[in-house]
Amino acid sequence: MAVCPYKRATAAREDNSGLGRRVAEPYFNTDLNGWVLSRYADVTAALRSALLVQVGPASKAEHPPPDEAARLSMRAETRDALSPAALRSWRRQILSHARGRTAQFDCNQAVDLIRDYAEPLCLELAILATHPDHIPTKHLATLAARVSWATADPFNEQLKVKSKLATEELHSIFTTGPEPMRDSGFVALSRTLVCLLGNAWFVLAAHPEEWKQLHLHPTLVARGVEELQRFAGLTRVLFRRAIADTTLNGLSIRKGDRLILSLQAANRDPERYPESQEFSVMRPHISHLSLGAGLHACVGAPLIRMATIAATLALVERFPSVRLIGPIRWRGGLEFLSPVALPVLMGPQ
Repeated sequence: MAVCPYKRATAAREDNSGLGRRVAEPYFNTDLNGWVLSRYADVTAALRSALLVQVGPASKAEHPPPDEAARLSMRAETRDALSPAALRSWRRQILSHARGRTAQFDCNQAVDLIRDYAEPLCLELAILATHPDHIPTKHLATLAARVSWATADPFNEQLKVKSKLATEELHSIFTTGPEPMRDSGFVALSRTLVCLLGNAWFVLAAHPEEWKQLHLHPTLVARGVEELQRFAGLTRVLFRRAIADTTLNGLSIRKGDRLILSLQAANRDPERYPESQEFSVMRPHISHLSLGAGLHACVGAPLIRMATIAATLALVERFPSVRLIGPIRWRGGLEFLSPVALPVLMGPQ
């Protein structure tokens, strides 16, 4: 029996961390030295807990106490920078850029949606939102890519060295504005958003009936983007450490314990989502965890949603279909994987 291209490409990107998309009761993973939470209810409780602080993938015995006042101040600054007026202005500009780019694509033309569309569009947004100094954009994009790939594969020492050097240079370039809207914001918008879009469009292109639905009913794009985030969200796992003894849905967590939150499993928890392994832009009541929740919800979520909706809308409103062509190669690691390229044939065929 032939294997459909979507399933074959999806299988090719599975990592060997042992986490996958399996939903199970909490268990202790000795390799990662932490409790693995994969059920929607458990991951949500962890994200909403004030006694669990964000940490990196490396397992460390101690973690400095969080500066809650500084964190809240930074989030407030970022929310001010991402005001409704700013988002509306950026949406108009990005949607105009996106429509201009899709107008250059012809029907039955082979296009790499990463190289030809997502990368230039996201770079434009990153420059628009973060205001870097007058540095060649190509060089900025190269530095951002080195940081992004090291984040995706945090245990790759070679990538880690390149990322450190790139981060230092980027930090010297971005010197004003809220911290998340400086070098880290530039990396997120110019590179990480590209990866997010690649994952989303891979799934959408592999489900032609769903693409057609959005083409015929573009008002559904915002809902479709939420379902894409649930079904193919970029972030696979998050790491937390307990700063005090606590209990999560009956699981006793002691101070210093490490937790690994499997977002991709939680977003497909059958207890939360009927037919959780099916992708449907008509799915009701979507409340995914791909952008966090509670105290540590992604402060840039409104910007990410806006950009994803605008970029996707420009694609589906112009083309009634696309078809994946050629094998899909994936890059990344434990934290996220995404297509290196996304070659498609623009419809109609």
